[in-house]
Amino acid sequence: MVSVTLRDGEKLHVTCVGKGKPVMLMHGFGSRGAHWLHNVLPYTRQFRFYLPDLRGFGNSHHANLDGLDVFATYANDMEDVLNHFELDQVILGGVSTGAYSCLTYNQLYGFSRVSKYLNIEHGPDSCHGDGQFNGIFREQQAELFAIFQDLLDLAQRAGPIAYWELPAEHRLQFRDTVVRVLSQALHKGFARQVVTLAARLAEPLLTRYFMPVEKWQTYLHVMQAFMNGRDTRLELANIKVPTTLMIGRQSQYFSVETQLEIAQYVPHAKVVIFEQAGHAVMVDQPIEFQREFGRFLFKA
Repeated sequence: MVSVTLRDGEKLHVTCVGKGKPVMLMHGFGSRGAHWLHNVLPYTRQFRFYLPDLRGFGNSHHANLDGLDVFATYANDMEDVLNHFELDQVILGGVSTGAYSCLTYNQLYGFSRVSKYLNIEHGPDSCHGDGQFNGIFREQQAELFAIFQDLLDLAQRAGPIAYWELPAEHRLQFRDTVVRVLSQALHKGFARQVVTLAARLAEPLLTRYFMPVEKWQTYLHVMQAFMNGRDTRLELANIKVPTTLMIGRQSQYFSVETQLEIAQYVPHAKVVIFEQAGHAVMVDQPIEFQREFGRFLFKA
């Protein structure tokens, strides 16, 4: 576990494991780098994995995002991590928020340091365009973005107040919104119920060990970044490295058609669709995901 000093002096926590070809994997919203461990441990003899905690999450929870362009900052952080470890020709992958960070990295830096790329469950932009439901949350985007805006207004009125000092009504509004976002990533109703029940019954435990809330406002910065959007289409054609798109057929985050739009700009991309998975493909179909993840790593 390494603490990387970034260009603005903030610290980013990176879990490093294995030896061999370098692989950097970017996690999704509400997660952390270590959540990749069960996926990567079988391959640590052939690959060395670099698993950053994005700013605002995990052990990088306290790194500043206030007033910053979130996804440009994430892309800059990725470049700083590559520089810190002196990595070139790295295998790169990301899921959800992590995938959007990778697409932004390509937009700002290109993939000259990337040998191949894995994009899991994210389209080229988080906002709808061309009168279509081709952004994040599909038909529910307007509703969820309105909720996000309510929370942003609440945070502005509340000021620098600790999470547990928030009025109960406001704290529960924030908690239940995060729970809704996370549970909708899952396809199976039972799994959604488990996430919801755990959040309600074990909130202090989960916020201590899973999703820290010392800087609870930072999650709102990420939500606002999704509301602002970032269209990465123009630079997608510059991706010349082998690319794999992994898509959950049942995803409530992005439609299959939206994600396949990436393949229109990256025509050599391989497409893997998990028929019984939602947004969290590695949770909904773990065996199938692990098999395809291994194929991606070893494919020339």
